[in-house]
Amino acid sequence: MTALGFAIFFLRVSLITVGAEISKCKLDLGLLVDTTKSIKYENLPILKDALRHLVNQFDVSPKRTHVSLQTFDRRSTLHNKFNDDNYHSNKAIDDLITNSITKLDQPTRLDIALKTAKELMFTEQSGQRPGVRSAMVLYTDGRSHPSTEDFFLEIVSLKTRGVRIIVVGIGPDARKNKYRQVLEYIGGTNLFYVDDYASLDNATQDIKKLICPPDPCENSKGMDVAFIVDKTKSLGVANFLLLKGFLLELVAAMHIGPNATHTAIMTFSRKPKVLSAFAETKFYSNEAVHQFIAEIPVFLGDRTFTDKALMAAANKLFIERAGDRQKYPNVLILLTDGRTNPKSQKFSEITPKLKEKNVRIIAVGIGQYEDFQGQLEEIAGNNVHNASNFDELSNLFNDILAETCSVDGGFSGWSFWSDCSLTCGGGIQTRTRTCTYPPPQGYGEDCDGPLQDDQACNKSPCPGDDEGQIAAFKHP
Repeated sequence: MTALGFAIFFLRVSLITVGAEISKCKLDLGLLVDTTKSIKYENLPILKDALRHLVNQFDVSPKRTHVSLQTFDRRSTLHNKFNDDNYHSNKAIDDLITNSITKLDQPTRLDIALKTAKELMFTEQSGQRPGVRSAMVLYTDGRSHPSTEDFFLEIVSLKTRGVRIIVVGIGPDARKNKYRQVLEYIGGTNLFYVDDYASLDNATQDIKKLICPPDPCENSKGMDVAFIVDKTKSLGVANFLLLKGFLLELVAAMHIGPNATHTAIMTFSRKPKVLSAFAETKFYSNEAVHQFIAEIPVFLGDRTFTDKALMAAANKLFIERAGDRQKYPNVLILLTDGRTNPKSQKFSEITPKLKEKNVRIIAVGIGQYEDFQGQLEEIAGNNVHNASNFDELSNLFNDILAETCSVDGGFSGWSFWSDCSLTCGGGIQTRTRTCTYPPPQGYGEDCDGPLQDDQACNKSPCPGDDEGQIAAFKHP
């Protein structure tokens, strides 16, 4: 690189990142860019500047963020792979965007684009890293050719690999009902509209937050998190794979390590089965937990006994010999698609056992909410979330992560009693405590109870029992 070339690049990066903090996210970021004639050539420089601006919100380097670029029209072209060492710098991606997006063609084939992303971009062979966040951003004006084939399976396949899909709809056509429905079909709630290409660059910070939302776990020292996963035949194979993909997405956003977050995994149908426990040191990394979840076999049982799963969590997971740590918050995330079997034990007889161990319970119901309304609230109180379909689980990502990293406040021990306010005639002693063991965090509840406690002291009458003399006996 010439000195002049480096100076130009440095100036460009400095200008586009002024006032913006580089994201702390480590991720595999796929850019899927519509390059059809509906964009118009005069908008190409604006589009490329916006893409460069977005990329330079991240630290592109060998050990941090990797970026892969794909363009599409009637064909789809993958310009580089995540594991290509030549593109592990912001400068290299900047040049790739500049040199690869030069021509426009037609028509728009979203199906071919998504198929290429599934088969060539987000694969182990192309460098998608286990345990690292994966996100794909689709830039399009929304119009796809009538010959476009259904791409539901492509979306499902990407989500089963833990890929977070974000769609940026550009221009008025993207908001039209027939095109908007297609974009929502792909991105769900992770859909962002801009009025035109001139407005695209101004949306960079909003798109960045969709790719890598503010981390609610950033200040967490770690947790013991148990995933309790419904594995009954009512889910079906495809839905169970989507459920695993959602777990991969959640796990990639946690800070797993020997002195950080530990995980445990249990599946259940007629009987619960502990797959991993907090004490297993081989799962003390994001990569190891990712690989383990990805390899959970798709063998589904019959009947749903949620009660047995919760009881097993209390008796087999949240115990010291299974690795439960006293100084770390306990979290249980239950994922199920239906009501427990009518022969199940009452949840009111089970959840107190978990609450005694300060376990924060989060329940996620997938399907029609009416199917399990009331039961999940009995288990998790207000910490209940619902997705109408398994392919919409990713829409709950932010809420579940925030709930997971939330901590209910706990009282410290009482302080020593203060000196009595009077030496005779009846005084008051005070002791205090704080809501700092632990302090409430995120959605966590504040402590329920008084911070100060008083008691009477030195009740004996003062000499002469003269009110006028009492002041002389006040404690100095």
